[in-house]
Amino acid sequence: MSHGVIATLPELIKLEQCARGRQPRTLAKAARSGDKLSLLRGRGMDFTDVRHYHTGDEIRHMEWRSTARTGKPHIKLYQEERERPIVLLVDFNPSMYFGTRVAFKSVLAARLASLIAWMSSAEGDRVGGFLFSGKHHQEFLPRSRKAGVLPLLAGLAEYTDILHQHHDHKSQPRPLVDTLSQLRHVLKPGSLLVLISDFYTLDASCEPLISRLRQHNDLLAYHINDPLELAPPAPGIYPVTDGTRRLRLNTRDTHIYQAYTTFAETHLAAVEQRFKRFKTPCVSLTAESDWVNIIHKTFPRRGHA
Repeated sequence: MSHGVIATLPELIKLEQCARGRQPRTLAKAARSGDKLSLLRGRGMDFTDVRHYHTGDEIRHMEWRSTARTGKPHIKLYQEERERPIVLLVDFNPSMYFGTRVAFKSVLAARLASLIAWMSSAEGDRVGGFLFSGKHHQEFLPRSRKAGVLPLLAGLAEYTDILHQHHDHKSQPRPLVDTLSQLRHVLKPGSLLVLISDFYTLDASCEPLISRLRQHNDLLAYHINDPLELAPPAPGIYPVTDGTRRLRLNTRDTHIYQAYTTFAETHLAAVEQRFKRFKTPCVSLTAESDWVNIIHKTFPRRGHA
């Protein structure tokens, strides 16, 4: 992994190894279980066709008659497998370029999206993305195999470095409602939409859009946090800066400490409640989490949901 301030393209490409099963045995075990998937509609398993076997396909879906007849390995296709795009909506608003442990939230978001993209591609799904920051956004139409994954990874790597390239640190955050509104016009019914964000711009105006998206698609949310956003630091006086202004945070002050705690708890609870209202799984994690294990446990894979 890189130093945690930006995510490089080679680093994101290496995550393919985790997606293709070259991970510790504990991760392989985790990938077969999970309690977050019952809210997703799951994958259709109606047999429709066969195709040539690709590296990473599951052996249990082999079509042995075609394999024996042609002398080349073939695999069964199912209706949902051919028609279900995976679309990753990844937030790179200014608040994502922050981190006090291991990596910035923007880097963790890029890593999560990359691992999910590789996992989906390995199972034959088409992968696309919608990346947005305060001033920019970029769309990647769902495509199969590496043709869909590699351009998306390049975009993710670029967005983790967008502060240096485009000076976005002074930009205003793009409201999530604007991005969801744009996405609603391009997302095809039957897709799995994965939201990766700290959700600071998630508000009541997003709810009608989430409701409409949920009617015809599956939604899954990953809530990215930094440990310092979940609880105040130990009582003390801490210098704080946003690159322009400087101040001191005095958590020895009981009122400040309590206000900090209340804000952190309120934001976390509000995000969880909004997604719970729409029966959308929401997984909260930080860069300190065992995020590879968490993705294997919570991201719906063939035969799990």
